[in-house]
Amino acid sequence: MSFYSKPTTKFSRRVRERVEAEHSVEEDTRRELVRLYREEFGKMPEIVTSAPGRINLIGEHTDYNGGYVLPVAIDRRTYTAAGRRMGDLFIAFSKELGKKTSFEIQPGKFEHSNFWVNYIKGACTLLNEMKQVKGLNFAIASTVPRGSGLSSSAAYVVSIIEAVTRLYGIGLKDTDVPILAQRIENEFVGVQSGIMDPFVAKFARADNAILIDARSLDFKYVEMPRECSLLVCVTGVKRAIATTEYNKRRQQCQDAVAAISEKLGRPLQSLRDVDESELTPLHGKMDQVLYMRALHVVTENQRALRTFDALGEDDLSLVGKLMLESHLSLRTNYEVSSPELDAYVEIAEQLDGVYGARMTGAGFGGSAICLVDSAKESELANEIAAKYRGKGFEGGQVFMARTGGGSQVER
Repeated sequence: MSFYSKPTTKFSRRVRERVEAEHSVEEDTRRELVRLYREEFGKMPEIVTSAPGRINLIGEHTDYNGGYVLPVAIDRRTYTAAGRRMGDLFIAFSKELGKKTSFEIQPGKFEHSNFWVNYIKGACTLLNEMKQVKGLNFAIASTVPRGSGLSSSAAYVVSIIEAVTRLYGIGLKDTDVPILAQRIENEFVGVQSGIMDPFVAKFARADNAILIDARSLDFKYVEMPRECSLLVCVTGVKRAIATTEYNKRRQQCQDAVAAISEKLGRPLQSLRDVDESELTPLHGKMDQVLYMRALHVVTENQRALRTFDALGEDDLSLVGKLMLESHLSLRTNYEVSSPELDAYVEIAEQLDGVYGARMTGAGFGGSAICLVDSAKESELANEIAAKYRGKGFEGGQVFMARTGGGSQVER
């Protein structure tokens, strides 16, 4: 049962109708993918798998610093239809891109003209090291908006891993899936991403957020309060994350660890090992940019833990306060926001029925999220979108996100 349901109200009927419509879109996408696979390859796929996009409620840029994150999967998914073929050739078709390409397993070969195929090539190459993987056909389709900070890439690569491992009987442990997905992004795509996105794509549970310790990979769920909904505010600004300053932020964090270790006189594994009480006295005694990056990460870890507790107590006012603090830190200390993201947050924070808002994902564009009163979600979505356009920003959209489960076999 959806946590938005209030069966006695007219509003509830509208919600149910929207949920049914959204479910229909996903079902239509699956059916169309199977049809396209049959059309492209002349036979039915042996397997169809899927994995979800995600919203990160809070805990941004902390996972690659060994910290805490608190994401939730959404009900928009990436689907992989796959089947074995004769020989060593791999053929892949992308519905969204309208592109088809082929390759053989050749470690170190990076596709610049067909960037999207590096995820498939990486999965097949690394899995082939565990058990021989022969030629495969792939068809990919997705309802996760690309380049919008909703982790379309992790949904993509996790769905591929799930398909290949099942077709060839490769016995991965559940925790091996996100670890392998992270390696693929790091080694074959060139993005030094953390563990959060593929982890939630694998382990998400509907109606729940998941607190992940990125160092130990321990995790626990907290049910989302019934009276709140999530709005995704897409800026319309596409960002090729591998060419942004994302990797630069990772390097700055590593440099901050070295600088703080020297000042404190003890070795640190990551910024996870620094308390705010230790960091604050170093203001003015180390590089200012490195200090700001460290300050964000250290305080963001605490915000993630506090938000988890606040959700468990249905304290949505505190959750909203922590979300805004997170955004301001990402804007000022980590410097990964954008005018479009700031505009969405500024608009939302002034509206009655909004508990909190912040950018989500790596930043530099992408999306913001709003935690709102379920009874006002539709009206707020329309108002936020209108005010965003009123500020002169084009190409954005606001949609209501439902929670989703982790990766699965669809057929």
